[in-house]
Amino acid sequence: MNCMEKDYHQSTEIRKSYEILPLQGIWSWLTGKEKLGRKPLWESNSSELIVWSLLWVVIGLWLTSLAVFYAQSLSAYIALYIAGALFSTAGARYIVATIIHHGVHGHLYQSQKMNKALCEVLSTLLIVQPYESYRQFHVYEHHGRAFSTFEDKDLAAIYQLGFTPGKSKTELYAHLFLTLISPKFHLVFFYGRLKSNLVGVPPYRLVMTLIWWATLTGMSILLGTSATILILLLPFVVFYQMTSLLHLLTEHVWIVRGEGESVRESHINNSLARFCGEICPKSFAPKYIGHWAKWLAMHLLVHLPCRMLIVQGSLVCHDWHHRYGTVRQWYDYAKLREIHAHKLSIEERYDYHDIWGVHNALDYVFSSLSRQERSELQTARLTYRLN
Repeated sequence: MNCMEKDYHQSTEIRKSYEILPLQGIWSWLTGKEKLGRKPLWESNSSELIVWSLLWVVIGLWLTSLAVFYAQSLSAYIALYIAGALFSTAGARYIVATIIHHGVHGHLYQSQKMNKALCEVLSTLLIVQPYESYRQFHVYEHHGRAFSTFEDKDLAAIYQLGFTPGKSKTELYAHLFLTLISPKFHLVFFYGRLKSNLVGVPPYRLVMTLIWWATLTGMSILLGTSATILILLLPFVVFYQMTSLLHLLTEHVWIVRGEGESVRESHINNSLARFCGEICPKSFAPKYIGHWAKWLAMHLLVHLPCRMLIVQGSLVCHDWHHRYGTVRQWYDYAKLREIHAHKLSIEERYDYHDIWGVHNALDYVFSSLSRQERSELQTARLTYRLN
């Protein structure tokens, strides 16, 4: 399946093909699509996934530090640095886009004071948007009536960055490439992150920010310029911002809500599942060795990095979240989505948008935008955010 499917059975057949392999829990995590009725070895919870996200960052910092200070050969340096940068960036994105995200929804713990405190600490450390402003635009606007309108700051960001309706797919792909490597994009994005930690924040948050920035300055002096760039700036600023854009572009179909379309309908119509994987070859017979080689290469070079960098945690099933944003068991996203999807299929009301492969999700979004009428949007007037 190379594009979007609104058919439960076709999508499920891809997941079923993984049953030829052992360790089904791994494939449920990697693909993001659960097997109906599968019993996991243990039940996850918020605390466990918070620890995992922090552990990814620690592993990343350790590996990049090993590469910079201790690698004895170029090959060891490259291998250690790539693995370290992958974990550092993936961990940072996991913390922001999954942990803090569910924190502002109030889903991490019963105590909202604890949710807020945790989000404030984590967002300070990663220099991203504070709890209150994130909660306001995301919970009350993006998940509310502003969704798929010019008041939606996520949609406004997409259009402000130049991914506007009516452009051809070629134009959109070229613009994406240029944006990802644009110094202006990264400077504006990072400036916004810095500003959000200084302007309009309560006194305690300003104190936290200044103390942390002083600490980072001291660390940078000790590390030196090149080590600071390689260990801190590239993974937590440049790579982070590149993957953030790719996530934002693919989580929804960024089309303004049409006349007569209800808010709930727009949440359903414009939200995507971004499963990471593709159908397995039918058997291990010698004639399928080429298929397995391609399958393995795609999983190692595309699907696994995308799962870690772009659709961490529950983001892979972000379409379910937009239907059930008040459910507290966010860590059971794949199981709960599968139960609901199966129910809709039995009732012949299946309306989820299943896309296998983040690259296919990107192509689907760009195809949808390109089919819209080109218009002269006053994007400069749009209020947007990047986090």
